[in-house]
Amino acid sequence: MKLRKRIVPAALALSVLSAGLVTFNEPLSVEAAGNQSVASAKNEQVAKITNIKSLNTMTLQITFNKPLAAEGVDLNNLEAIKKHFIFNGDLEIVNVPRLMTGSKSKYIVPVTFQKDDYMYTLSYKEQRKKMFEGTDEKVFVRNVAQVTNDTFILESFQEDGVVDYANIIEAYRAGRGNLAFSLDRHNRDANGTRFDIISSLRDRYVTVKSSEGEEFVANYVPFTQAADGKQAPQFRLPEGKKLKPGVTYRINAEWAEIDEKGFLAKEMIPFKLQSAKAVNNKSFELQLTNDPQSDLFAGRSVELRGNDGSSLQAQYRYSSRKGAVGIFDIANGGTFKANVNYTVVPLNNWATATNIVLKEK
Repeated sequence: MKLRKRIVPAALALSVLSAGLVTFNEPLSVEAAGNQSVASAKNEQVAKITNIKSLNTMTLQITFNKPLAAEGVDLNNLEAIKKHFIFNGDLEIVNVPRLMTGSKSKYIVPVTFQKDDYMYTLSYKEQRKKMFEGTDEKVFVRNVAQVTNDTFILESFQEDGVVDYANIIEAYRAGRGNLAFSLDRHNRDANGTRFDIISSLRDRYVTVKSSEGEEFVANYVPFTQAADGKQAPQFRLPEGKKLKPGVTYRINAEWAEIDEKGFLAKEMIPFKLQSAKAVNNKSFELQLTNDPQSDLFAGRSVELRGNDGSSLQAQYRYSSRKGAVGIFDIANGGTFKANVNYTVVPLNNWATATNIVLKEK
């Protein structure tokens, strides 16, 4: 099948020639030649793909002839960047390319799920298409574990030959400390250990089935996949759903091969809020009574009920936790009212709060 795909373009070209459909253009005018030169110079400035490799069903490793421009890897430009990568087979990228540590132009590129043995093509910025073979290979995950009444984690470990991309990309290197390292062209570390790579889990999900027959989807909680030095991304049940104590849950994922898929749910004591302190007129620090040791603030919201009858909602600022303290921002551009005291009420029962009052700074 692969051989046939290589032969077809040549056969097609031959049939076109024999049919007399190929014509030879007249010499270009000076103006046309000048325009062509400008276009050629512009094309020379655009990075070109030199190699594409499927690492697993959700991850490509793409090498260019030179580094991508800053705007080509800027998360704020994600929607525009998606349009630069044109695949066949309904494949598309889900997050920006990330330069691998120690490389000049090799990037980790997360994509929607590939089909095994499918011959994909990719055109970057309307350049000539490059072909690569898809895979349905999954990332190895050792186990799942409950962390709150509505959230669980999927744990993977480097000793199993699995590394989160946060540890091996240049963009995060400075903030990862001694967790950061580089891989060679075969994705091996300095000790010769080969790693599979967990790329961005943005918009990923897993399916959950209980021993009572209930089924639902749990979505990835942003910015948790490599938090606190762990490879333990959080997944949260749909709003209003809770894990029932005594019920067994099994987790399946299109992107992960989970060794220990099941866990027995237990009653988890909700976090307890200790205090709230304004940072400015639109943000505040919220402190728990105990350090959760991981970013379990992620994805959480609270309601602020003013003593004047007004109310505001605030959302956790991702990756802002320091110990037991996290920063929350007023949603939708709102601000605190002058001379109004606000009572903090956790939404969806992720924490308990008794007389936690936030006063204007």
